[in-house]
Order: sequence, then structure tokens, then C-alpha cells
Amino acid sequence: MTQSNSPSWFSRLSSLKKITWVFKWLLFFGMLLYLYVSVKAKGQSLGEVYRLLLFHLQQGHWGILGLALFLTPINWACESRKWQLLAQKIEKISFGQAFQGVLSGLALGFLMPNNVGDAAGRVLSLHSDQRLSGVGAALLSNGLQFFVSLFFGTLGWGFWVYHQPTLQQWPQLLLLLALVMTLVFGVVLVAKRGEAEQFLVRFRLFRWVDPYVKVIAEYTLSEIGRAFRWAILRYGVFTLQFALLLWLFEINLPFDVAIAGIFLVFFAKTLIPALNFLGDLGIREASSLYVFSFYDVEPTRILAVTLTLWCINILLPVLIGTIWTFKLKWWN
Repeated sequence: MTQSNSPSWFSRLSSLKKITWVFKWLLFFGMLLYLYVSVKAKGQSLGEVYRLLLFHLQQGHWGILGLALFLTPINWACESRKWQLLAQKIEKISFGQAFQGVLSGLALGFLMPNNVGDAAGRVLSLHSDQRLSGVGAALLSNGLQFFVSLFFGTLGWGFWVYHQPTLQQWPQLLLLLALVMTLVFGVVLVAKRGEAEQFLVRFRLFRWVDPYVKVIAEYTLSEIGRAFRWAILRYGVFTLQFALLLWLFEINLPFDVAIAGIFLVFFAKTLIPALNFLGDLGIREASSLYVFSFYDVEPTRILAVTLTLWCINILLPVLIGTIWTFKLKWWN
């Protein structure tokens, strides 16, 4: 009986592999198509940005753009190191494996809602039979990066409210209070992560997520602190990239204004994609135009900064990550 069933089993396995192969190719071309449509939608702005970029490069600003490009792999290397540290609870992985998982997640994030794509790319890059626990590790990684963005975004919003009389109204002050309270809640949640996990499973509605997130309670504060330091370093890297591009396009602002504005733009970029499965193309542009409109900055220059930043920090890594999605192991 066993021998007679074996051919059928191997036949089904072969069919499954073929389906996987087709699925990967469809995913690959789907990502490329989405990238094309996303950039095409920005055609009018991209034309202006291209001319402005050429003008400034002709002025001898190649070094500034080169430095911003050089920081791109450092940016994602920080994220990869953070993921490598957190993934150790599930599986020992090399830095190269972590880097591939992060960029694969970035690529999958273009087609999947919220942070599903990011978590999927990281989890599928693992080989352990417990890799679904990696969902919790991925959530913790994203949560730490969000907390860093929330902290500096709160500082930026406080600066903006203090220096802009038109924002000193109760809705804006209430928002500032809510941000501070969220920061405090985040600190308490990390400190009491074990109790929070036990409280969560008391509710039948949330019990199904426990196998995925219970790994979070297993991290020590020291392990979380090490990952958190890499999250801060990564935030510093892309803040420097943004500042370099402001310099490249000759947007002359006081140092404190520029830094606070960058904090606010990144906070908006971090927060809004939770409601937008199409990625962050356009979010930086809209938030930047609003934030820097208080200082009468030319809109075209702001668009040039944000679109250039998107191209070097998101578009290029996504193209690499799209290729690496072929190496993901979709089924154990």
C-alpha cells in the first residue's frame, strides 16, 4: 500500500513545486509592474525633478549625491543586523541571510498590506520548522523602529508647535499629549511584555496570535536594548541622507528647523503606511510639502529631495530584493 501511494505523493509534490515556480515568476513581474506604475504616476513631478537634479549635478554636487547613495547599504545593513539579532531566538542566521530576508520583505511589502510583506519576507527566509515564531520577531523589529520614529517625531512635533503660533491650538496640543502618552505606553509594554502576552491570551479573540508573538516575551531587556541601538543608528543614517539631499538641492533652512522637519516627515512615513498597502511613494512628498510649507520652501525642490530619497533608499533595494524572493522557501 505504501509503495502504491508513493508515486501519487511525489506527483503531488512535483505539481506543488511547479505551482511555486509559476507563483514566484508572477510575483516577480507583479513587483516590476507595480514599480513601473508607481513611477509613471509621478511622471510630471519626475520630469521637473530630473531637470533640477541635472542642474545641481552640473554645479559639481556629485559628491553629495554619492555620499547619500553610499549610505543606502549602510541603512539597510543596520536593519539587517537588528533582524539578525532578533532572529537568533528562532534560528542562527548569518548577516548575509538577514540582509536577504530584509530586502525580500521590502520587496514583498509592495504587494501585501501593512507590514505583512515585510514579515513574510523575513520569516520565509528562515529554514527552521519553528520559523512562524519569526512573525513575533519581525513585529518586534518593526516595533522598535516605530518607537524610534515616534520618539523623534514627537520631538519634531513639539518643536513645530512651539515655533508655529498657528499650531498652538487645542487639537495640536492634544496630539502632542497623545504622542507622549504613546511613548510611555510603549516603554511600559516592553518592560511588562510577559504580563502583556498573558493578558492577551485571556481573550479568545486573540488566542490565535499567541503562537506567533509569544517569542517576544522570551527576549531579555539586554537583547532588546542591543536591537534598539541598531534601530537608532539606522534612523540616524537616513536622517543624514535626507539632510544631504536638502543640501544638494540648496534648501537653506536653520539646522534645528531642518532636523525637526525631517523627524516629522519620517514619522508620517512610518505611521501612514499602516493604512496604505501601496507603499510609501507619495507619503514623503505630501508630508514634506506640508511640513516645509511653513518656511516657504519651493515645492519642486522638496519633491526633488523626497523622490530622490525614495529612489536611492527604496527603489534600488526593492529591485535587489525582488530577485532574492526567488530564494525564499515558501513551504517546509
